[in-house]
Order: sequence, then C-alpha cells, then structure tokens
Amino acid sequence: MKIFILLIMTIFSFNIYGQEYYFINAESGLNVRSESSLSSKKIAKIPFGTLIEKISDTDKYLTINDNGKEIKGQFIKIKYNNYGYLVNKEIEQFEKEGYVFDAYLKKQDNKEIIHSLEINKIEYFKLLKNVDKTIYRPIKIENLDSIKSILKNRIEWVTEFSEDEYEREDAIKSIFTDNGQKLRISQIGNDYGFSEGHSGYYPEYDILLLEGGHSSDMCFSIKTGETDLTIGNPEYIIPSPKNTYRLNGSFGGQECISYFFQKRDNEKFIYLTKFGWDYDICEFEEFYWINENEFIYRKKYHKEEYFRGKIKNNT
Repeated sequence: MKIFILLIMTIFSFNIYGQEYYFINAESGLNVRSESSLSSKKIAKIPFGTLIEKISDTDKYLTINDNGKEIKGQFIKIKYNNYGYLVNKEIEQFEKEGYVFDAYLKKQDNKEIIHSLEINKIEYFKLLKNVDKTIYRPIKIENLDSIKSILKNRIEWVTEFSEDEYEREDAIKSIFTDNGQKLRISQIGNDYGFSEGHSGYYPEYDILLLEGGHSSDMCFSIKTGETDLTIGNPEYIIPSPKNTYRLNGSFGGQECISYFFQKRDNEKFIYLTKFGWDYDICEFEEFYWINENEFIYRKKYHKEEYFRGKIKNNT
C-alpha cells in the first residue's frame, strides 16, 4: 500500500513539476503548424510574449535564415490557448495543441541564470551601507479620458454591447502594435478594466495598467502587445545602477507578487527568468542592487533571513 501511494505521489509530482513553459519570442508572432514540418498546414499564429506549455520534443531539427542570420532549432509539440488574445479568427475560448519552431521560444523559468544564497546579518548590513536607496516613481497618467486621447490610434475600445452585457467605457477591443499587428482581446470572462487609483498609462514604458479580478494587475505593452507576464507593472521596476538589468513583477491577485528579471537589449528590455515562487519569495521586504548584476534582498515576513544574489553572464 505504501509503495502504491509513493508511486501515485511520484506521478503527481512529475505532472506538476515536469511542465515546461515558454514565451513566444518572435516579435511578429509565431506560426503553429499541424505537424512538425515547414510544409505542414499553419493552424494559428500566437502573439509575441504569449505563454505556452511544451508537451514534447520531436526529432525534426532544422536551420533557417532570418534576415541573414542562421537560426537553428527543432520542432516541438505545444499546448496553447486564446484566453488573452483571440488567436486567428477564433471567437470562443479554447485550448489546442500544435507544433512550433523552438528557436523563437524563451523559457519562463531558467534557474541557470540566477544564483542566490543566504548570508548572515553582519554581511548583509555591511553591503547595505553602500547601496543606492533611491526609490524610482514612474510617470503615470491616471485619467481614462486622457488615456483614450493619447492612445486613440493605438487602442480600439468596445463601443457596442449585447443585451446581456452591461455597457462600460474601459473594455479594450483590440491593440495596434508598433510592428503593425492587430491583437484582438477576448471579451469572454473579461473582468479587467480601468480602476481609479490603480489603473493608468505609463508613457515612459508605453504600458497600460488595468485592474483584474481580486485587484490583480493586467498590463499591456502598446508597443509589442506583451502582457504583464513579460513586461510587468512599472511600479515594481527596480533598475540596476547602469540600467543593464532590472527587477520587475506583477500582482496576480493571489496574495503574492510574481517577480522576474529583465535585461536591456539596445533600446528595450527583454524577459530573462522568473524569480519568485520556486525561491519561496512572496514579496520583498527590501531589494537593492549592489552592482550591475548582483543584489541583496530580504523576504517579507522573513525579516531575519538575508540573501545575496547574482545574475550570471547569459550573453
């Protein structure tokens, strides 16, 4: 009986922790195919920054030329949905499977990038003496009419409602990104909207912040169409001294903040890896950079635990 229970627990653990999640890293979106071949039918195009689940590898490796650059990878089988954006011409919500070229995927949780260890109180406060404690507050426009005026050619708002829907001014219909995409928002289960005192537009980052269920963050990059999963809430941004890296995050409405790191790539910041749940971090009591890629922090509710972390060279 004990062996049977252990076997069930092992299978359950594998199902939970064996899952691998990736973000679409192709700025114009990534084609999903019916089979693991470039000649197979295109069944969908998933927007940039969308989170997908990897199901399995294939033995189909290939090399392609992308604007003069040689790109190598393989086809993998994935699971995707349209809960955020309506993929292709679909109207109803769904969850489907297909095949994509994995060279245009970025892993959500890459533990190899971050090294973190616990240090003693004396060492922590010695390091704390030399850090910059300036708190950066981004510019935020908090009036919905002003936001609509600023983004009038970039966001299309819902203006027609069915009889069973209540009329509202803050429902987004679609977003027109800088690279010419039109991303249509799913209205089924759309419980996010403009909330005075919480929502707003951040012109420096071109990010619109709305409030979802349980006061969660729902953020959209008007430039790329990415959501809070990869762009975060600007209020949580803590840049490194030379702005090479930054801590970011968003509140998911479930008590804890989802933290992640970003790295500067020319004039934009790209997602590196999440930094939170797997490291037992619900919220920071304090977080400071001690140099360009090293930092110290204390976790909230764990005030007698002190940590030092480092972002490894991942170029």
